[in-house]
Amino acid sequence: SARLFSRRVTAALLPSSQVLPPSCGGAAAAAAGGGCWRPPMLCASFSAGTTTEPVDGYDSSPSCPPGSKIKGARLEWSDKVKMKLRRRASFRWERPPRKVLFVKKIRERDVAAKAREMAEWLLNRGLEVYIEAEAAETGTFPASCKVWNPRDEAACDVDFGVVLGGDGTLLHFADLLGEAEYFRRVAIDAEQGASESGRVETPLPPCISFGMGSLGFMTNFQVEGYEKVLAKVVEAGEADEEIFCTLRTRLECMVKRKQGTIKPIYSCLNECVIDKGQHPGLGKMGLLVDGKPVTTVQGDGLIISTPSGSTGYNLAVGGAMVAPSVPCMLLTPIAPSTLSFRPVIIPESSKIKVSIPYSARTDGRAIFDGHKMEVLRHGESILVETSSFPIPVINRSPYDQDWFKSIREKLQWNVRVEQKPLPAH
Repeated sequence: SARLFSRRVTAALLPSSQVLPPSCGGAAAAAAGGGCWRPPMLCASFSAGTTTEPVDGYDSSPSCPPGSKIKGARLEWSDKVKMKLRRRASFRWERPPRKVLFVKKIRERDVAAKAREMAEWLLNRGLEVYIEAEAAETGTFPASCKVWNPRDEAACDVDFGVVLGGDGTLLHFADLLGEAEYFRRVAIDAEQGASESGRVETPLPPCISFGMGSLGFMTNFQVEGYEKVLAKVVEAGEADEEIFCTLRTRLECMVKRKQGTIKPIYSCLNECVIDKGQHPGLGKMGLLVDGKPVTTVQGDGLIISTPSGSTGYNLAVGGAMVAPSVPCMLLTPIAPSTLSFRPVIIPESSKIKVSIPYSARTDGRAIFDGHKMEVLRHGESILVETSSFPIPVINRSPYDQDWFKSIREKLQWNVRVEQKPLPAH
């Protein structure tokens, strides 16, 4: 129910010596007779403002039509890209929002008091406010709030989310949306008689997070003055102000048992960790990327992280920090038994399989965003790929400015006393 607008792209002609990969015009361009765009190449640079062309975020053509050219050759894309590379956008409602899912940090009195105040503000604006069953039982929220149920299609059809707490609360919110996706798949399978879960083409609602937790790396707004911020979000489309957001990548994880059965899909906003569990010995697992063996992981485990999760567990074990708008996944070993096993970054279109070989001395364990866990026996594996639908997180500022502000102020990135200038002669 919201329309995304990409940041405006201005093109500058490059010299013929600086040849860049061609940009695919997609099925629409091919149908028009243009096929893929040809040299001379254009270098895209970003400037403030928005285009008037809506960005759907998805690539409907699985491969680029023949006709793409590099010198002396024709291109056909190998990757079946689910999403376009763009992640930074602003949005406006196509119709006024009606339903809100409100998720707060539990067992905090000051958070509970502020949550009630914010929920009353939303109700007074004519919005339906949905809360979790556990929160409803505490009596924190007004009685007119409705209970959110991941199995109820009408309740799950919310327009945006409000998160009050810390990063863990935002992860919990993303997990709730993942639950709703799973039950929607189950319902479709039962209706169609499908043996395997099919994709449910339902984009996720945007969410706005207010920091009342410990670190709050991903909570972009302060709770003081929430009225002005929420009013701006609710009225997006009516006013001229832009509502900035980043489409944050999620992972879809499936557990494959020995018998070949697939366990439920877990969605992760931060990371999927595969480790040796509680066993004291050396862990061992096979790593495949895009169906091809890459290496054998020997150590405590492996982290498969999104850019959002790069500043969490991934960073603690030596992985790189990656801006949330970068379309990629990170593979970071945990205490590897070789010094040469360094973290790597791979395309988000890759499909990853991590298996516990029969030669391993221990079983394995998969942990999803620190909330859910699955034991992996010998011969079992986990399949990980990028979800077709990212979670749109509302930002204070355009581009990755919020992220840079967080790593400077909350992680103290490159904070030091500046070097003094040379004395004047």
